Parts: sequence; structure tokens; C-alpha cells
Amino acid sequence: MTRTPELVGLGEIALDWVDEIPHFPQPDEKIDALSQNFFTGGVTANFLSGAARLGVDVGFLGAVGDDDYGTFLLEGLKKASIDASLVKRKDKSPVNFIMVAKDSGEKIIIQSPYMQTTKLAPADIKEEYFSKAKALHTTAIHEDLTVECLRIAKRRGITVSLDLEKQIAVRGQAALRPIINEVDILLPNKEGARTLTGEPDIKAAARKFLGWGPRLVVMTLGGEGCLVTTPTSQERIPAYKVRVSDTTGAGDAFCAAFITAHVIKGLDVEAAASLANAAAALKVQHLGATSGQPSWEEARSFQAKHAVN
Repeated sequence: MTRTPELVGLGEIALDWVDEIPHFPQPDEKIDALSQNFFTGGVTANFLSGAARLGVDVGFLGAVGDDDYGTFLLEGLKKASIDASLVKRKDKSPVNFIMVAKDSGEKIIIQSPYMQTTKLAPADIKEEYFSKAKALHTTAIHEDLTVECLRIAKRRGITVSLDLEKQIAVRGQAALRPIINEVDILLPNKEGARTLTGEPDIKAAARKFLGWGPRLVVMTLGGEGCLVTTPTSQERIPAYKVRVSDTTGAGDAFCAAFITAHVIKGLDVEAAASLANAAAALKVQHLGATSGQPSWEEARSFQAKHAVN
């Protein structure tokens, strides 16, 4: 093994089957799609693609199916400059069905059951892969693998970030609090935060998370930007005003840019959050979870030219 990345992503990869539709249909309504597209997707893979576009050396810990879709996904990782030397081919590749409404840019995602079963075994995780890592990013979709990688990260002093979405948050505090306790930077979306903490108020939810162990909570708020919470402050960083084509992957682009800016490049929290908002704004103008992800220079240039919302 020759490549040891500075940012390791643990989690999921999937084929995204994306249909553009004029609007979300009513029950029993039939509508014609405007386009049909296939992309490499999955939250962790999207995150790593965004970080790679920003100039970070990244590697993926996960599995693809032993099928044609798996071949497609491995080619997608290669094109995105994501190291896949530890990726295994097991079971069947997940295929997620995504509908994007042309009138709003909002999406509906139906996730494959193979997101849960197509995974590495703990024995597939090699500690030497982390020898140059500065950061580990995960979604906790596979709890046993997450715990194993957290042990390695803590031994090596690696910063750990967790992207918390609602479909993981529904597992509850008993499953997730021991993991969050070991996380340095928690990156929940607002529904994930409300679901897991039981707090309808997002500011209260963020403060509760801090009591569970993280040093920093950065909550994504879609078109309203993000909420940054530290032990001494709480501040909303506004989003940028853009025309939205597809919100799929916006949160992943945000997380990739925030971790790159704050952990890898050393920007302060507010500056990193503003850059992450810019990366998300650039992404939502394009169809597909990874289309439109910016380079570092593109994100900086966008910030200089555009107003916040």
C-alpha cells in the first residue's frame, strides 16, 4: 500500500438514479420525466469528491457490489481522484432513486436497502491507512465500523467529524451518543438534530450536542446557511443567494468544504463556515450530487463576487 491520504472517509457509496420532473406528483399521478441521469453518489463518496476538488488527498473506506453498478462506482471514485485501495466488492451495489423538482430544485431520495448490507468488515480496516491522516469523516451508517475507526483516530490524534442526517438519527441516543461522545466536529442537518436531541429549537439542540462531547457543532440549514455553536458562542452564518437547480449533495459539499477549510487548511470556524456556504451554493446550481463542486479557487472567487442571502 503506497497511498495514505490526509483525509479518510468511512461510509457509503451508491449509484444515484436521478430523474428531473416538472413538479412532485400527487398520489396516483403519472408525470413525464424531463431527464434521466446516473451519477456516483452516497453521502461519504460525495463528501470525498468535494474535498478532492478542493485539493485534498482523500481515501474511501467502504464497499461496492460485485456487479456492473460496482464497476461504475469504482470508475467514479477514480475519476474523482478518491483512493479506493481498501474498497471491497461485496453483495449488491446500492441504487438510490432521486426525483428533483424543476420548479423548486428540491428533491426526494429513496435509499437502497443495500446501503446497510454492502459494507466492509472490521478486519478490512487497516490502521496503517491512517498513518498520514489529519481527519476522519463518517456518517455512522455502519456503527461497528465507525467504532473501529474511532479507536484508530483517537490513538493517532486524528480529528473526527460526523455528518448526522435524520435517517441515522432515528436510531436514537442509545446507539449514537457513545459515537458522538468521541466526535470532535458534529455536522448535523436541522432535522437530524431535532430528531436525535428531541429539541424542536435548533439552537437548544446544538447546545445539547455540545454536552455530549463534540468541541464544535455546525448545523446545516439549507437556504438559511448554517448555525455554528461552540462552548462560548452561537452564530448563524448566512447562505449565498443563487438560483437552485438541485439541492442533492448540498450538505455534502458544505461538509467537505468546512472540514477542508477548518481542519486541513486551518481557517477559523466562521471563515470555514462561510466558505462551506459558498461551496454549497455553487453545487446547488447543477444537477447531481457532485456536479458543480468547486475548486478552492472557485469557492474563493465566488465569495468575493456574491452577496449572502
